[in-house]
Amino acid sequence: MFRIDKDAKILIVFSLFCTFGVSNIVPYIPIFGREIGMPVALIGNLVLLYYLLQAVTRIPLGRLSDLIGHHKPVLLGSLLYLFSALAFMGSMKVWPLLFLGEIFLGLANSITWVTVPSYITSSSNALPVYSFSVGLGWLIGSPTGGYIKDTFGMGWVFFTLFVVALVLIYLSWLFYFESSDLTRRESVRNFIRMSTVSPSTIPIYPSLKSYLEGWRLLRTNSALLFASLFSFIVFMTFGLGASIVPLYFSEIGIASFFIGILISIRVATSTFIKLTCRKLTSSFGNYRVLIVSTVIAGLFIVLVSLTDQFLLLAIFSALWGLGSGLYLPIVFDIIGKNTEQADRGIAMGIRGTLGTFGAAFGTWAFSLIAGSFSLGNSLFAAGIFAALGSLVLGVAFR
Repeated sequence: MFRIDKDAKILIVFSLFCTFGVSNIVPYIPIFGREIGMPVALIGNLVLLYYLLQAVTRIPLGRLSDLIGHHKPVLLGSLLYLFSALAFMGSMKVWPLLFLGEIFLGLANSITWVTVPSYITSSSNALPVYSFSVGLGWLIGSPTGGYIKDTFGMGWVFFTLFVVALVLIYLSWLFYFESSDLTRRESVRNFIRMSTVSPSTIPIYPSLKSYLEGWRLLRTNSALLFASLFSFIVFMTFGLGASIVPLYFSEIGIASFFIGILISIRVATSTFIKLTCRKLTSSFGNYRVLIVSTVIAGLFIVLVSLTDQFLLLAIFSALWGLGSGLYLPIVFDIIGKNTEQADRGIAMGIRGTLGTFGAAFGTWAFSLIAGSFSLGNSLFAAGIFAALGSLVLGVAFR
């Protein structure tokens, strides 16, 4: 049985709770917006804001973790999840606070999904378990959020994120304590002091300078360029899960709980296919498996857009998950093998930036298609784009 360091185990649990909290809430924000009378275009802008913030902040935040370590960014991310939950709860009374909640949530995700993978790729044996925990969080979060929404209302969905944020703050302290030589009492004092750190103590200039460093690294590292461009394509369809997909399912008459079930089915197959990742990539190679699996995912997105039968939607969602599930471990493995430790944070930031730009562009473009034609046509176009885009990248980098 392989051994994983204790601090990496804490971050794996942190990631499980984090993805649970995010997936518990993200699919239902567009539905909630529709319920309170927001037009589809405004809902699209709400989700677009969420992804754009991540796109412009991931590179400097990646460099920041290289400069100041991982402990402060992990704590800051957990605090931003808490602020996000508070803003979302306030939106039940003042709906524009939805935008503030999305801002905090986007920033929290930017920090978390650059800092944690950067640390995990440096810890032996942790990456497969980490990838599985991320998928497991998505698996149980979406149906839980759907059940809570249908049974108790959206306010309790927002409150669930608040509780998760408190757990994340506790786990970020455990991560700090495990990685330091301080006693438990000393680590609490230092942790509180760290949580009230002045922004002036954070090296902003080197962090902003990281855009130039990131561009240099991207131009000189073809493997990182491939992984980042592929992230752009995959996240264009991933972003649909927070906008077009739940609206489409709602439009054809599926209740929130069963929307969560469909999302969970997709994530379940996506999670368990990760367990076979090493066997597949050792036989066929990272690049070939990534390209073929993404083409498969695109084709089943097309099939999802062509049916309104729950059983068929469940089958196609499961097969969509099988196609898309190999993306995360393969791309992280490509980056881990082709970057130096000193550049790992900024490399993860580049991948995250291109990915979230893809999600932002996909949300904008496919929302326009949905507004001009229909939600089904929007999904159809997204599936075709994913399949063709992955083939083009495969030819360009073969």
